[in-house]
Amino acid sequence: MADFRAQIERALSADKAAGAVALIDGDVAAYLIGAPQEDGSSEVGLAGCAAREPELIRDLYSHLAPNWATDRHRVYVPATDAGLVDAWFRLAFGLQFTYAVRETSPEPSMGADVEIREGRASDLDAVAALERAFSEHLRASPSFSGRVVASDKDVRADWADTWDDARFTHFIAERGGRVVGHVLMYRRDGGDLRLPERSIDLALATTHSNVRGSGVGRALTAHAIRSAHENEYRALTIDWRVVNLLADRFFTARGFRPTFFRLYRHVP
Repeated sequence: MADFRAQIERALSADKAAGAVALIDGDVAAYLIGAPQEDGSSEVGLAGCAAREPELIRDLYSHLAPNWATDRHRVYVPATDAGLVDAWFRLAFGLQFTYAVRETSPEPSMGADVEIREGRASDLDAVAALERAFSEHLRASPSFSGRVVASDKDVRADWADTWDDARFTHFIAERGGRVVGHVLMYRRDGGDLRLPERSIDLALATTHSNVRGSGVGRALTAHAIRSAHENEYRALTIDWRVVNLLADRFFTARGFRPTFFRLYRHVP
């Protein structure tokens, strides 16, 4: 786990970052650090807030937010700190993303009449089709994502070097010789508060809509968990949009536990 003091110092050193503390009897009882982002929003990062008295976060936000030159505010909050989460909810923030983790284990094969193998560059056409299916799912109700459906050409360009990059592990699921789903695992750099030691990220998991509910996703996820365990990773991390009902229910049922919530507010 990353050093918390170092993370706070990093948050304060971000371009145009500003912070404030609340004192009780001369002792720091809460702090808040925010910074503008490249996408035009303002963000309180993973180490950007903590409070012994959660109500003080509302006062600190009131103090800092007038200087945020944006109407889009985003904050990462430890999922286990119910008081802090509640304080942000009472600042009109809503839950947008869940960041979660689970231990790896020697998961049994789920069968589901699928063959799972390592991905390869010759799978680019299949990957492009799955990326299109993923984007179309996110754009539908109730997600209503503004995600752009990338062209097959752009997807091929984005993925072209994936199989030559040691940070990535890609698995394909086939049924009857047809690609029906895939998962992509990613070894992130350390120094992130949400990343346990010796962890790997389940960066992407997608199946075609006509096989959802038939066990393909369960088989792929079990394979990813087992592969991570066999390669001596202790934990698997993931994040998903909570309004993506399929993902929210599926990964919760697979044993992933929330570590951080990403909350969002659009100021009228």
